[in-house]
Amino acid sequence: MKSAFGYYRVSTDEQAKEGKSIEAQTRICRRWAKDNDFVILEEFADEGKSASTLNRPALQDMLSKCKEGEVNAIIVLDTDRLARNTLDHLTIKALIEKKNIQLISISQPLIDNSPEGNLIDTIVASVNQFQSQITGRKTSKVMEEKAKLGWYPAPVPLGYKNIVNPNPTCSLDKNIVALDEETAPYIKQAFELYSLGDQSLSSIAKFLNGKGVRSPLGNKIHRSHVGQFLRNEFYIGKFKWKKISHKGNHPKLITPTLFEKVNQVIDMHNQYVVRKRINQFLLRGFIKCETCGSRYYGEKHNKPDGREYSFYLCSNCTPRVYIDSEQLELKVEQAFRDIQLSKEYVEKILATANKILLESRTTQQGEQNRTKKERYKLEKAIREAEDSRFITHTLTEEQFLRLYNRYNDRLAEIDIQLQGVSKDHSESIKVLKQILRLAENVGNAYAEADPNIKRGYLNLFFESFTVENGGNIVNFELSKAIKPLIATDSVLIGDKWLRGLDVIRTEVEKFVQVG
Repeated sequence: MKSAFGYYRVSTDEQAKEGKSIEAQTRICRRWAKDNDFVILEEFADEGKSASTLNRPALQDMLSKCKEGEVNAIIVLDTDRLARNTLDHLTIKALIEKKNIQLISISQPLIDNSPEGNLIDTIVASVNQFQSQITGRKTSKVMEEKAKLGWYPAPVPLGYKNIVNPNPTCSLDKNIVALDEETAPYIKQAFELYSLGDQSLSSIAKFLNGKGVRSPLGNKIHRSHVGQFLRNEFYIGKFKWKKISHKGNHPKLITPTLFEKVNQVIDMHNQYVVRKRINQFLLRGFIKCETCGSRYYGEKHNKPDGREYSFYLCSNCTPRVYIDSEQLELKVEQAFRDIQLSKEYVEKILATANKILLESRTTQQGEQNRTKKERYKLEKAIREAEDSRFITHTLTEEQFLRLYNRYNDRLAEIDIQLQGVSKDHSESIKVLKQILRLAENVGNAYAEADPNIKRGYLNLFFESFTVENGGNIVNFELSKAIKPLIATDSVLIGDKWLRGLDVIRTEVEKFVQVG
């Protein structure tokens, strides 16, 4: 009696309805083997797998065991169970023929190892591939039409699930998208946490893994997964299909405002990575050479005795011009000490600061009151659950643990929200400190600021400074933001720190009131 392997495959429920279910294939192949004196040593089945690829677990397992050469045949219902691609089919056949293993297709008895059988086999494989391509094209068109109706036609991201529509209107909305009650709250919380600005992709991944959230393949969440879903517009009710944007019918998980804030934080973090330099020069991009008009750039070197020194230089001039960085930065600092804000403009700034403070306090108080009320209700619910379990015994252990864990998880979320409210208020206070320090004394505000804030002040007031070979500032260009304020006398810039050149006065006279 000859030995054989049985191979069965089904890709969709429709094929099961057509009599090609795994059970049907198994039954037919076993009956054929018994009637033809074959014993099936082992059976291999791929469920829900397409025949357009060889990357199928059961198929690979079977081919691996075929290499041992201890079987006489592979039995299938028909060849499209094995492959729908001509090249794949011929590849499989070549592999098994090297071990003298025969391919037996029950519904295609003319296929054998004769020249005529090989010809028929090749023709059938080509037809199977053609049919697969036609089916693929039809499926693609159906999915495109489904997308146009607002239904996402592919596997959904974390926080969502595919469900059967209880009230379908046509064949395209039989399967729709809904929120996943188990994971959606954690994904929403991940957006909220990241929007605070003090979380990383890795910390969000750790948070989700701690909550038991897993990837669609059942693996732990990786930071790359977090980076992908934080950028995904699906969560605000939009999606792209074939590079075309569609408005989805699925429920939104977060607001567009939160989504935008999260992506601003991502961009900010990425910018910090991109702009990280070995040597930072405060005036980089602001200093121009009087002689040739080129931008100065900064360099740092070590002297023979080990001391470090830095300078700005113009590489276009010959000989090269070097200016001590510390001396030049002090001259720019003096420029800021000659900037004054008018009394009227200071009053406007103070009014704005007062408005920011009141809004921040109102928001903070409202959020704290709301979350504290919810916290009180949860704590009360926990006490009631404890009484029901340990005093009146009206809750089972399972019911108690389910309620207790749910309430405690929500308490943890509320504590994080309260921390976020406090952090937002703290950030507002930091902004107010900068605004008020600037209003009190521009020069001191600039001198006392850290390099990042100094760069911000430079961008606010100036486009560039022109420097002569000796390191003196001989000209400047005001920023577009500050010129209107100077024109209305809101900001006054003295020119004592310049050399009093007439060219400067004529260039900026309509903007500058001489101090």
